[in-house]
Amino acid sequence: MVFLYETRYFYGCWHFYEVRYFYVAGFYGISKMIMRGRLSGVQRMRLGKLLDMLYKPSELAEEIGFSYRQVSRVYILLGCPFVQQNGFIFINGRAFADWYEMTYPRQTLKSDEVFCLTCRKAVKIISYDTKKVGRLSYLVCSCSVCGRKISRIIDKEKR
Repeated sequence: MVFLYETRYFYGCWHFYEVRYFYVAGFYGISKMIMRGRLSGVQRMRLGKLLDMLYKPSELAEEIGFSYRQVSRVYILLGCPFVQQNGFIFINGRAFADWYEMTYPRQTLKSDEVFCLTCRKAVKIISYDTKKVGRLSYLVCSCSVCGRKISRIIDKEKR
């Protein structure tokens, strides 16, 4: 895999903002991976609860669980669908959720890969140890690029 890095600067709301793109060249061609504005797993699950109605940026931020400034500093600059009425910005909840899923696609890993948070890419599992804590079994390995300790959940037994 080849990683290319690009930075673009935008002017908005009195300040310059930096948006970082990582272009990942893999088997399927070059894809753009945007790092700024990514949501956590809990926040991503809350996207499914958004209704097909217009939200103010502060209401959208409260529903999902991020700062309202993130809407104007990140999402609108990246092309989030919005409507401007009487000088106010409104965002459709369903349109935002669909746009987010297209802009920030989920990473799919093969069975022999883990995701390194330091390198921000999928790395192959070379040597690993299997551990079990309670009902949870997982494997622990180290990143072949940076040496960080990485874990991946294998199985969680039911009660």
